[in-house]
Amino acid sequence: MLTRRLPLALLAGCGAVLALLLACRGDDRQAPSPAPLVIAKTDTGSGDQQVGVAGSMLDHRLRVMIIRDDLPVESVTVRWSTTEGSLLPAASTTDPDGVATAAWTLKHLFAQQVAFAAIDSNPGQAVTFTAIARPAPDARNTVLVRGDGGNRFDPAELAIAVGDTVNWLWPAGSTGHNVVPDDGDSPPQSGPLGDYPRFHSFRFQRAGVYHYHCMAHGGAGGAGMSGTITVVVTPDRS
Repeated sequence: MLTRRLPLALLAGCGAVLALLLACRGDDRQAPSPAPLVIAKTDTGSGDQQVGVAGSMLDHRLRVMIIRDDLPVESVTVRWSTTEGSLLPAASTTDPDGVATAAWTLKHLFAQQVAFAAIDSNPGQAVTFTAIARPAPDARNTVLVRGDGGNRFDPAELAIAVGDTVNWLWPAGSTGHNVVPDDGDSPPQSGPLGDYPRFHSFRFQRAGVYHYHCMAHGGAGGAGMSGTITVVVTPDRS
C-alpha cells in the first residue's frame, strides 16, 4: 500500500499559517479594558453653593455629569446622599447627555450643609455640594439687615416673647453691616462688618428692652442704622 507524503516546503508553510492564526486568536482574547467612568459637577447650573431657607427645597436641582473618554454616558446610576436634609430621588440615572439630577431639601438648621453624589458602581469617587441654610426672610422674628434704599434694620422695632429667637438676615446685595449691642452683651455682636450671605441669631431669655446698631452706619441711642428688641413675658411663658 502506497503512502503519499506532502513536500517538506508545503508542510513548513502550513505550520507558519497555523502559528499566525493562533497568535491572532490570542490577541483577540486580550481586548483593552474600557476607560473608567468619571463623575463631575456640570460646568454650568450644577446647583452647588446655593443659599436657601432652612427646612425648604433649594430653588435649583443638583446636577452631575458622567463621562468616559470625554464623552457623556447614558443610563449610569448615580447615588445621592446627605446627613442634612433629604435628596430626591436617592438614585437617578443619567440621560442621553450623561446628566443626573436630584432635588435637595435642606435641614432646618442655620448653617452650611453638605450633600454628595457618587457613581453607584464606584461609591468611593464622589463629588461634594454645599449650600447655606438661612432664616426665612418673611418670618415674624426675622430682621433684615438692609443696604438698599438706605442702610437700616427692617423692622427697626420688634416685640417678642421671652424664649423667642431673633434672626438678623443680610439679604442679597447687603454689604458692610453688623449687629452691635448699645450696652451689655444682648444681643451679642455679630462679628466684624459683613456681607450677604450672612445671618445672626440670638435667643432672648430675659424680659427687657434691648438696643443695638451697626457700627459702620449707626450708633448707640438710636443714631442712624439702629434697632430695638422688646422682650415681654406672656401668660403661657411666665
